[in-house]
Amino acid sequence: MIQTPVVQLSGASRSFGHGHTEVVALHPTDLRVGGGEFLAIMGPSGSGKTTLLSLIGGLDRPTAGQVLVDGRDVGAMAARELAVLRRRTVGYVFQDLNLLPGLTARENVSLPLELDGRPARAARADASAVLEVLGLAGLEDRFPDDLSGGEQQRVAIGRAMVGERAILLADEPTGALDSITGESVMRLLRRHCDDGGTVILVTHDAAHAAWADRVVFLRDGRIVDETRAPRQGAA
Repeated sequence: MIQTPVVQLSGASRSFGHGHTEVVALHPTDLRVGGGEFLAIMGPSGSGKTTLLSLIGGLDRPTAGQVLVDGRDVGAMAARELAVLRRRTVGYVFQDLNLLPGLTARENVSLPLELDGRPARAARADASAVLEVLGLAGLEDRFPDDLSGGEQQRVAIGRAMVGERAILLADEPTGALDSITGESVMRLLRRHCDDGGTVILVTHDAAHAAWADRVVFLRDGRIVDETRAPRQGAA
């Protein structure tokens, strides 16, 4: 049973176009995600997984219905409020990472804090602490192109975690990684939940979904099933 939800969708839908050109990416959807929960979202390509994640992260707005994140209506927020939400509450790990090539690992991670007004020295100290937790001590001053794929992925996760953001959204974060590196990324996400945070993961990989507490299955923009996942990653 889910306790107080930190994410709640009530009849939330997303359509593109109008009339005969309308495409429904997500049909009216109800979903509740509790604090400390690890939720995996699975489904074939085009099923609405990334659309769902984008609505929760405030990167897109629902055509109808409501999306509440930390008790706030994301669809009703002004752009400035959404930016604050993403800097302080919701961290997003993109499939293509979106690291800035001209910034070091430390600078990439500290960027959300600096944009939120934290003095650069303090922000970069916090970034260094997060990178150390992620096993990247000694690599803080390297640029993304000088890091391996797995190291870049951990920098992206660090950027999403820094500032104690409670909710992490991850869109296929292990898609380009080997199995061993992918497992290390899943351990990091699992640890975030074990420490009281919330993770919503989009994945095609059943082995990665098995780290979650619950798996929701999408097809053609609809939730068609959900199950409690075996906690294989807890061992």
